[in-house]
Amino acid sequence: MGTKEINKIVIAGEGGQGIQVLAKILSAALASAGYEVSYIPEFGPEQRGTPSVAYIQFSRKKIAFPKFRDADLLVILRKRALKLVLGFIRPSIQIVFDSSTIPRRLIAQKNVKVFGIPATKIAKDKFKPFVLNIIVLGALANSIFGLDKAFIWSLVRKQLETKFAKKPELEEINKKALEYGYELSMEITKYSRAEYDTTDKIIVKKGAGKSAVLIPKFCKGCGICIEKCPVKALRFGDTLGVYGTPSPEIDLEKCIACGNCFRFCPDSAIKVEKN
Repeated sequence: MGTKEINKIVIAGEGGQGIQVLAKILSAALASAGYEVSYIPEFGPEQRGTPSVAYIQFSRKKIAFPKFRDADLLVILRKRALKLVLGFIRPSIQIVFDSSTIPRRLIAQKNVKVFGIPATKIAKDKFKPFVLNIIVLGALANSIFGLDKAFIWSLVRKQLETKFAKKPELEEINKKALEYGYELSMEITKYSRAEYDTTDKIIVKKGAGKSAVLIPKFCKGCGICIEKCPVKALRFGDTLGVYGTPSPEIDLEKCIACGNCFRFCPDSAIKVEKN
């Protein structure tokens, strides 16, 4: 793997995964390495749960057309984003995917260069879900582009300096996540099980004169709805949310349909109404 085979990159995931932060840092790194770089972000109107795609092109020559139809490297970090980038997949493209959320069978079987990173599992088990993008950045920077770790960390600090200033503890966890990504060996033939695959189904539960709607693909597992429920009718269940974290389940017998869960949920992932 190396930059000789790559000059057009597509990174696809969902809002809330830090796709654009990852793309900005990678673009800055390539520009600092002497390349002409174009970066085009594409994302939905909602901050979380909607598709987020980044298009990066770099060259030693002037880039006349920033938009492109054929890519050399495709990075896919969420199953729902796959359908948006299917048109880029061809036998010669290199594909890097989150093997802990996307089943390998969904990736084109004719591609011989398919590399897995169980990014969601690593972020959840070893760090925090929000550093998923930094883990992937480290893996790409080292295994694909051969970029210096200290240099990439300086770009991460610059990109996230405002967040680090507000919460200094974030700097250490992001640094460790980047280091972990650099040490990570990408999966080539034996891939992780997609144990954090998120269901696309909308869960509807009825009973006790009430109806509850839960959308796991929007839920990031923050637990605010559980905290704000005055009668303790909510708890974390077995269904996974957008980050591979548990989403809530509701006891309609206890629920008083006060509306707090919907009112305080930052992602509009849950709602209860009286019938």
